Amino acid sequence: MTLLSESHGRMLAHLSPMSFFDPGVVGTQLLYVSGYEQLRAGKQSLKGLLTLVRKLIKSHGASLLILDGIVRVGSFAASPVDFKEFIHELNVLLAFTGCTGLLLADSSAGDVGHPAKTMVDGLVELSDVMDGVRAVRELVVHKFRGSGYLRGAHFFEIDTQGLRVYARVEARLSAPSTVPTANGRRASLGVAGLDRMMGGGASEGTATMVLGSSGTGKTILGLHFLAAGLDKHEPALHFGFFESPPRLVRKADDLGLKLSQHLEEGRLEVVWQPTGELIMDALAERLLEGVHRTKAKRLVIDGLTGFEESVVRPERLAHFFKSVTNELRGLGVTTLLTEEMRELFGPEVLVPLVGISGIAENIILVRQIEVASELKRAIAVMKTRETSHDEMLREFSITDRGLEVGEPFAAQAAVLTGGSVSAALRQPGGKHGRGDGP
Repeated sequence: MTLLSESHGRMLAHLSPMSFFDPGVVGTQLLYVSGYEQLRAGKQSLKGLLTLVRKLIKSHGASLLILDGIVRVGSFAASPVDFKEFIHELNVLLAFTGCTGLLLADSSAGDVGHPAKTMVDGLVELSDVMDGVRAVRELVVHKFRGSGYLRGAHFFEIDTQGLRVYARVEARLSAPSTVPTANGRRASLGVAGLDRMMGGGASEGTATMVLGSSGTGKTILGLHFLAAGLDKHEPALHFGFFESPPRLVRKADDLGLKLSQHLEEGRLEVVWQPTGELIMDALAERLLEGVHRTKAKRLVIDGLTGFEESVVRPERLAHFFKSVTNELRGLGVTTLLTEEMRELFGPEVLVPLVGISGIAENIILVRQIEVASELKRAIAVMKTRETSHDEMLREFSITDRGLEVGEPFAAQAAVLTGGSVSAALRQPGGKHGRGDGP
């Protein structure tokens, strides 16, 4: 029922491209009527509207009533008390007939009327929010009597499928659906030298964060990790933002990892999310749907940057990632995440993500460094929560067989700054030590 709002003809025209729209039910199961004439009837306008609603519900056996333009009812009421009485009588009518009512109001037209806000069972607000030059749609459930609804703001999209709401992940997954367990088994990362550095690999069901600047081999390490599990017939999922599936699989095959074979046999799925104006909670939903669909035991999330670029409120990030990784632990998924550091060289190693310890049990750092005017790659295990690990900083290289971990930078110092000098030169008694003259 419309009240001086969009005409039925225009409404049907706008609905026609929607996948759920069925013109065959219009006029039979779905009835469009206008209540504006009753509102124009003078002093008894509200009673006339209520009488029309009662007759329509009874004659059609309606189970759902949508009243579009409740603000107009308030403007025709003689007083706020009359408006309250209308809302009260409408509530009684709906309860008696077992009909569910939706009252639609345009908040931009001013106050929707406090009786409508306080006397209804549920109050949901839809709004458009500007994030810089980007606009996102936001939904807030202010109240919903008798239910444990998720409070706070959630985001939604409108497309030809209709309206789809993405509940805020940290609210929906405040606790994992399954309590994580520990079986003591280790999962190889697919690089023998790195497995040794980590005391046998990562514990199953844990998350490993790989930090490094661009070009340090993070994506290739992820491919090794997947291949190690796939060779043991463990289903796997790659969820990435940068490289398309054909290029990614070709890169792995060129390294001898044979991911194309696993892809053809259905053990591997590659999900690609090209960066754009994405919704972070929608990405998390697609990720978890992929894990459930494939029953993945190994997961690579290549580029947390993709999530970070889609966030509307950056303060959410730490809690968001903790909720996602906790859910993955509960599902028994061993996860490898990559995160790009902005600094190529420099004396500081800046972790771009706050609260990283709550996100990953294991942290691996990869960097490009300068040694004697030559660029080399260095790898270090910064943290393993459940076992001891090699604390040496080692050289590693990318060959036609993939990643290979070499010997420690034993004769070098200050390697993590991106440049290094001979350790002997840094000793107080060395040739150029602090105590030496020019």
